[in-house]
Formats: sequence, structure tokens, C-alpha cells
Amino acid sequence: MNATTILNEILQKLSVLTKEDELAQELSEVEVQEEAVEAVSEATEEVKEEVLEEEVQAELAETEEVEAQEEETDLAKGYVSEEKYMADMSAMKAEIDAIKKMIDEEMGYMKKEKEALSEQVEELSKEPAAEPIKHSPEEESKPNLNLYAQNRALSTKDRVLQRISNIKKQ
Repeated sequence: MNATTILNEILQKLSVLTKEDELAQELSEVEVQEEAVEAVSEATEEVKEEVLEEEVQAELAETEEVEAQEEETDLAKGYVSEEKYMADMSAMKAEIDAIKKMIDEEMGYMKKEKEALSEQVEELSKEPAAEPIKHSPEEESKPNLNLYAQNRALSTKDRVLQRISNIKKQ
């Protein structure tokens, strides 16, 4: 294997890693957005449930005064307490932090691999890309060609053959 082929393979792997980095960042952003949407949808569902409970309790309060006093205590229970809200928020923050740590670990692994490949590229780039061409000062012997009668006068036969060959060329 040449150093150039190794360098080409490493460069291809690096380009794949950078594409994976971009995809991982996009996926992490999508996951965080999805979790935020899920949390908001859960909160809206809880609010809807609370509103429905409040409407039912208000109707019962109009019918009976005794039950109205009990419903007021139930209404207080229906609302989310500050402690429960803070506990839910801290749990969500812990989940988000855990997801961030997982993403950071994956990105760290990819960065380490990318650095290792770039170090390999640097090492291979120090080597010459191709083997140097060696000059061979040995002279090649030319064969002895004896060309006879190069400057002789043309005979009648030579002129006839020359005209025939010119006619065929045209």
C-alpha cells in the first residue's frame, strides 16, 4: 500500500466523522426539543385535568353548601404545590443533564478518534508520497545499422517505383 492510498482512506474517514458530528448535534437538538415538547404537553394535560376538576367542584358547590366546604379543601389538593413543582423540575433537569452527559461522552469519543486519525495523517504526510525515481546513467548501446547507397544517383527503375508509390498515396 502506498502512503497516498492510506492518506486518502484517512481523509475519507475524517469526512465521515465530521458528517457524523453534524448529525449527532442535530439529533441532540431534536431530542432536547422533543423532550421540551413532551414536558409542555404533559403540563398542559395536567392543567386541563385541573380545570375539569375545578368545574365539577364548582357545580357541586352550588347544589350543596356542606359539600362546598369539603370541595374547597379538595380544590386546595387539586393544585400543584410548590414543593411538588420544584421536585418535578429538578427531576426534569436531572434527566436533561444525563442526556447531555451521554451526548458529551459520544462526542468526546468521536473527537479522540478524529484526533488520532489527524495524527496519523500528519505522520504519513512526513513520508514522501511516492518513491523517488532513480537515474540510471548507463548508456544503451545502439545497434549498428549499415545503410548502403544512401546518396547514390536514381536509376530508371527507382524513378518508376517512386512514381508508382506517389500514385498509390494520392
